[in-house]
Amino acid sequence: MIDEFAKDNLHKRLRRDREALLWKLDGLSPYDARRPLTATGTNLLGLVKHVATVEARYFGEVFGRPSPEPLCR
Repeated sequence: MIDEFAKDNLHKRLRRDREALLWKLDGLSPYDARRPLTATGTNLLGLVKHVATVEARYFGEVFGRPSPEPLCR
């Protein structure tokens, strides 16, 4: 079982990292958020979507609370 310190630490780090990622999108036009930045077509909005999906899938499995909606692969 995870102790309270570890849980709080993990939660703080996840919040900090999410805020940093969303900060990158703050003030961007829709075009700039979707503009491909690499040869593979990766963009900032795609990274946010990827992180959200991975977190939802991982924590849903770990804590036995899967998403009621299907998550994209």
